[in-house]
Amino acid sequence: MSPVLRAVRGGTGVGGDTREAIASAVLALVRGVLDRNGLSPDDVECLWFTVTPDLTADVPPLVLREHRLLDVPVLCAAEPVWDGAPTRTVRLMALVRVAPGHEVRHVYLDGATRDRP
Repeated sequence: MSPVLRAVRGGTGVGGDTREAIASAVLALVRGVLDRNGLSPDDVECLWFTVTPDLTADVPPLVLREHRLLDVPVLCAAEPVWDGAPTRTVRLMALVRVAPGHEVRHVYLDGATRDRP
């Protein structure tokens, strides 16, 4: 059967607003999505990231380019500021091609959760 397009969500906390901390968190999140879902980089169509406004030292698209992890379109936006918003968090939505019936496993690391507070 032909693969189907599915969305995989994820998020991760970031230890601090440094290039190293952001890169480490972004790479762990993307690798986690690939590993937990049995995906190869060729299965990924595109990625959307959001980052909380307190993360300014780097952005996920540049991290992926510098580390040559994936060669797909990548978009990044800032999360809106709102009361009770989490801090130092990167969220991800990856569009991937999987076999029909494949159970998608979302990935949340380092204190990030599926639901916002």
